[in-house]
Amino acid sequence: MKSSFLSVVIFILILGCTKTSSEINSEPKLDLLPSEVPFNLSSNSIFYKDISYGQHERNKLDYFTPKTSAPTPLIIFIHGGGFTGGDKSINYNDIGFQNLINSLLFQNISIAAINYRFIGKKDRKGVLNSIFDSKKALQFIRYYSNSFNIQKDKIVLLGSSAGAGTSLWIGLSNDLANLNATDPILRESTRVSGIVALSTQSSYNVLNWDNSTFQEYENLGMNFDVIKNLVSEETLLNFYGIEKLEELDDTDIQTNAQSLDMLNLISTDDPEIYVSNTDIEYKFPENSDQLLHHPLHAKAILDISEINNIECKAYIPKMNIDTRKGENITSFILRILKN
Repeated sequence: MKSSFLSVVIFILILGCTKTSSEINSEPKLDLLPSEVPFNLSSNSIFYKDISYGQHERNKLDYFTPKTSAPTPLIIFIHGGGFTGGDKSINYNDIGFQNLINSLLFQNISIAAINYRFIGKKDRKGVLNSIFDSKKALQFIRYYSNSFNIQKDKIVLLGSSAGAGTSLWIGLSNDLANLNATDPILRESTRVSGIVALSTQSSYNVLNWDNSTFQEYENLGMNFDVIKNLVSEETLLNFYGIEKLEELDDTDIQTNAQSLDMLNLISTDDPEIYVSNTDIEYKFPENSDQLLHHPLHAKAILDISEINNIECKAYIPKMNIDTRKGENITSFILRILKN
């Protein structure tokens, strides 16, 4: 009798501790096949090329990861190119980028480099398609965290130019998880641990740049018409997905522009930021490149971060600003992800 009772207890315990086949199959699984490395990687690393995270032909990502059984922190690199060009492999031949990747891999940190849709002509969604693709790439990796072997709560976004602005927009937005989405990937959180923004724009509400970013040049004639002429009318139309300037007054376009204003997204619960604009002179912008990568963009991010008590490491040498306290990009990332 006692033996029979013991058998029943053991059976119940086994049932309680064992996953059913449906539970096991419900864990998201992604088959990853190693690819030829694009440059010399540290010997303990693996590279995966062109992993699809969506339906569009540019919804692809590359993945660098150390050979380790323990889940790793993650860097997501978003390339620049004005949302009209560029590629995830844009820096693979750059020695500085190669050294950064290898130093992170050596620290058991994985790196994903992503592509996204470019802005199309007469596409009503404009730049939103590009930004939402990057958001989905983050959610895709989180959804398949077991396959990627990552720590979902240890992710830093790293971007240059358009990729920097995208990183700021995603990282500073309230959680963009759609808990009611039929696609389980879109239910994943978009909150991250840190943001690195290089040669960034301060906001994608370009309609308000003369007030939000370049206000100190007002007496020199800075206004929306100057901004429009520098970036070109066609670029501005495509950016917002409209066919004529008069549509900028439409309620939905105004709403979209305001929703793309990273300066208004910052709040006290946001992650630390590392921002750097180094190449453009601190003067009234005379062309598109000077306007889009002006040091005042980084200064605007620093100023609004300080107002909201967000730690911001800013390196803006043309304005004699350096709040990094000895940290460079690598040490900033390591502190954020290894603490």
